[in-house]
Order: sequence, then C-alpha cells, then structure tokens
Amino acid sequence: MWRLMNNFDHRLYKLSRQKLQSLARRRMPHMRTSVVRRQSTQQGESTWISGENEKPQRQLRWGIAPINILAEDFVTATTTLPPEKHRITACMGTYRSQALEFADRYKVPNVFTSFEDLARCPDVDAVYISPLNCMHCELCHLMLNHDKHVLCEQPLCMAEQQVVQLVTKAKARGLFLMEGVWSRCLPSYEYMRSEIAKSKLGVVYDVRCRLGWELPNAQTSSSAYAGVTRNWAADCIQLALWIYQEVPMFVRVDGKLNDAGVDIIAEIELSFRNNRRAVLELSAEKNLANMATIRGTKDCIIMNNFWSPTLLFFNNREVEFKLPTTECKTYFDSRVGMCYEIEEARKCILNGRTESKLFNHSESQLMVNLIDQITDMMAVKDKHVKVQRVAAIQ
Repeated sequence: MWRLMNNFDHRLYKLSRQKLQSLARRRMPHMRTSVVRRQSTQQGESTWISGENEKPQRQLRWGIAPINILAEDFVTATTTLPPEKHRITACMGTYRSQALEFADRYKVPNVFTSFEDLARCPDVDAVYISPLNCMHCELCHLMLNHDKHVLCEQPLCMAEQQVVQLVTKAKARGLFLMEGVWSRCLPSYEYMRSEIAKSKLGVVYDVRCRLGWELPNAQTSSSAYAGVTRNWAADCIQLALWIYQEVPMFVRVDGKLNDAGVDIIAEIELSFRNNRRAVLELSAEKNLANMATIRGTKDCIIMNNFWSPTLLFFNNREVEFKLPTTECKTYFDSRVGMCYEIEEARKCILNGRTESKLFNHSESQLMVNLIDQITDMMAVKDKHVKVQRVAAIQ
C-alpha cells in the first residue's frame, strides 16, 4: 500500500516532440524599461534582499502560462503581497492582442505568444500553469526543462505515471513543483489542524463533503465535459486525505451517467483504518450546500465553501477568517486566497525545497490514482452505476 507513497525511482519522462500551439514571439518595446531594477552579474539574476528574522531572499519573478481567467485571479491575488517579494514579469497569450492588453493592464514587461519563448525567458523564476487540463503535464515538463519552478493548477497530470515522471525530473533538477491545491495554505486550514492536533474534536471518524451545481444539459452533454469526478472530486478528496493523513483502504462508488456515459452524479466513500470514513457527494443535476462536516468523538467542525472556507462553525461558535481585500474582484469566489499558496511557493523556493509540506508530491500521486480508480468504476454502460467497492491501492 505504501509503495505508492514512496516509490519515485522511475526513469525521467521524455518530453513529447509535439510542439504546443504558438504564434510569432512579440515583446512590448515601450514596456521593456519597466522591469524592476536589479543589480546582476548575469542576465536574469536578481538582487537578494535581507528580510528581518528570515534568510536572505529575493523577489520571485512569475511567468503566466497562459493568460485566462484563472491567471487573472492569480495576478489579482499577487497584488495583496509585497511587491518586493512577488512580481509578474512575463505572460503568454495565444492571441497577440490579448497578450498585449493583459500586459498593459498589469504592467508585465515581457510578452510572448509561445510557451517555448516564455520558458526561455531569463527574467522568470517560476511559472504559474493553468491551460486545459490535458496540457498541464507537457507544460510542466517544458518549464522544468528550462529550469523554471512550477506551480500548476490541478490536476497536475491526467495519469499517475505522469506525476511520477514529473516529480522525478523536478527533484533531479532541484526545482520546486506543486499542484495548486491552494486550500491547504489557508489560515482556516491551519486553524483546523491546530484544533485537531489538540484533540478538541476527539478522534475524528467521519468527513462529509457535498459539492454540486445545477449545470445546463448543453454543458453536461458537451464532448468537452469531463464529469463531476474529474472536475470536482479533487477538492473533496484532498480534504479527506488532509484530515486522516493516510491512504484509504477501500473505495466505494455509486452514481449516475448521462447519455454520453459521463458521470453527472457521484457518491464516493473512502474507508480508512479503525472504521473511519469520508463520504463525498457530487452533483451536476442540483445545487448542493457546498459544505463539509468533520465529526469527532467530542465535537465537529462545519466548513462553508470548504475549498476556501472563510467561516467555521465549531464549539458552538462561529470562527471567521477574512481574506485580503483587492481593488479588482476575482472571477471565482474567494480565489484571492491563492495569495497564501503563492507565498508558500516562494518560501519553499527560497529554502531550496522541491515540494511543499502542505501538499506534497506523494499526495499528488495518490490523488490522481484515486480519481482514476473512481472514474474507471463509474465507466459502465448503465445510466445508473451499481454500487462498487474495491481496494483503494492495488
């Protein structure tokens, strides 16, 4: 069972020769002088700044690959952080006009219309990756090959072996790699971990997550629709793994498929040792409470919007966690909370770590393994999936 959590001794992945879609490279001449001033001996090096009560540090220079609404939220989140610690220095957009408009709005000095050119940019230390899910793995390889640290939106990869290969490469090159499960970096999660460690809940034995939105039939019938398991299960699974901090023993699934054979309802149960469990309910047919409950022998915690909880109901009181305020609104609720993940990435990079303790490489591998198994268990011809129960790790 624990082989999955520890075995990363696989050969390096060879990046596919297939080129990503790109257009001619273009910079913005009028913005070239707006790069933050740096004292350097070589192109691309930046000044190290001494911070109080911390190791010498530098401004982390971010590249955006590519421009989209997730990237917009990422940039908005960085505006809450000190500019001497974080700066967006490059961006990539498939369409030249889109890239120029984004760069002008956020004062980004380096603009590209190909991923390869962004990867070669000497003014970039780390890259935020958020294209279509199927492109995540290839882009991560590209950036690692050019010695860029990587923060990638989930899923990191579409298959377990791909995660193994990426992790092997990042460790071999001494580069930071993190899947963007930014919930783990939030103050509310830190608070809950502290209360659980103090046994305020007693022995935690039950985790319940409900996540659902009524989606139009046209969307769920689209060939691009991946299903509720692929789209939403990760947010629930990461919470269960975070609470129990171990590999589940069994997985049980039930659900409903649409005419195309894609799941629109999923009920997932993860069984852990000592009769502990996590029950996850996902639906694209109806709106659910989008809340999570963590039950222990002494007390329970109820989380609103559990992927980014700002309010916890615990010990007969409400505990509120206010997120930083910004001039611009994020496209998705509470995604300004990514600022904590962005700062976590910087701390890890400055300390020479290749992974974050808050969401490590083993968990990325385990999560894609579980989602693959659940998806396979749901893939039956019947519209109503029969209840299935299998060992979590085979």
